[in-house]
Amino acid sequence: MSAPLKTGQQLVPIAKFRPSMRGFDCEVIVLETALPTTTRDGQTIHTFIVADRTGSIMMNIWGNDGKYIHNGDIIRIENAESKLFKGFLQLTTARFGKIKRVGEETMLFKEHPNFSEMQWVTEEESLAMAPPEDGQC
Repeated sequence: MSAPLKTGQQLVPIAKFRPSMRGFDCEVIVLETALPTTTRDGQTIHTFIVADRTGSIMMNIWGNDGKYIHNGDIIRIENAESKLFKGFLQLTTARFGKIKRVGEETMLFKEHPNFSEMQWVTEEESLAMAPPEDGQC
């Protein structure tokens, strides 16, 4: 059973994530765990595929917090962010975000659509791809 929400707290489903969203809360189940990677400056990044009832997404956790997260864990992220990395949407925590394990293996979820597999384009890129307004190419 999941931990109760704080008064006024609302969880944002994965399907509502958009590039550059900040400061939202969400609750997901961990489906897959990848081996951690280390950046050139020595930072550790833990990567997961997580899901909720609306779809799945790649989640990156920087630092040591990720080593405590396992497949089947249901985690609540407070002060989450969704960011584009190489044109693909990812979930992460803000600098002062909190990750809390609230259960395990008892959450309805959908693996598809995987929102990290969708290519996102900026508004400028979208306008550049649009045909001219006068209908001539």
